Amino acid sequence: MTVIIIEDDEWSKLTLENLLKIYFPYVEVLGAVSNIKEGVDLINVLNPDFILADIQLGNETIFNLINQLENTFERNIILTTSHHNFALEAISKEVVDYILKPVTIESLTLAINKLKKRQTVIEANNKLLLTNKTENRMLGIASVNKIEVINIDAIIYIQADGRYTHFHMLDGSKKTASKNLGEYDKILPKEDFLRVHHSYIVNMGYVKSIQKTDGYFVELYKSKNVIPIAKRKQDSVTKFLKIKV
Repeated sequence: MTVIIIEDDEWSKLTLENLLKIYFPYVEVLGAVSNIKEGVDLINVLNPDFILADIQLGNETIFNLINQLENTFERNIILTTSHHNFALEAISKEVVDYILKPVTIESLTLAINKLKKRQTVIEANNKLLLTNKTENRMLGIASVNKIEVINIDAIIYIQADGRYTHFHMLDGSKKTASKNLGEYDKILPKEDFLRVHHSYIVNMGYVKSIQKTDGYFVELYKSKNVIPIAKRKQDSVTKFLKIKV
């Protein structure tokens, strides 16, 4: 298990490093930085299993960093702070835990146990994400508290919403996942699904027509919504439909 520490107080940084070294020898500290920019750079390069970060970093807060990351649920962020007033914002960012300073072995143990439970959920979700069996075309949609398994043939289209993704289903329901749209673009079968816009993936089996008034739009069966097609995706849509004809 690997971690990056983001802390601008030298004593607090040393405390975290020593606690991890003594009580969690299986955790490797990949690096420690003291500001947002260095933190983002290090996370993107080293991709740690989790992040231990102070909330207040000079004139900025760790939330500035979180807003620059994709799929924060799987980034496994544990926050430390001397202040009580950040708790609600921390919860909204899907952090693993929120530790009040001074950090103790007890509080750090509780946080890492929560992290292990979350990792178990993430690993289970990744196994369920997609099977390529024709008779069992299933997708696991992970939210904060559960993994819901759906048949991909029942997806009409998928819509991005910041760090979340909404699945618009054949029965009219909408299901929300805590992964971003790009994650699903990677795993859904390309013979069925096409990303027609930065914010939309369409199940091309439900395409009813392409509207060309004031831009390109997809009209879908079983949906009242019309989906925009980005200019850079128009050729891809045309080629896809020719293949399907």
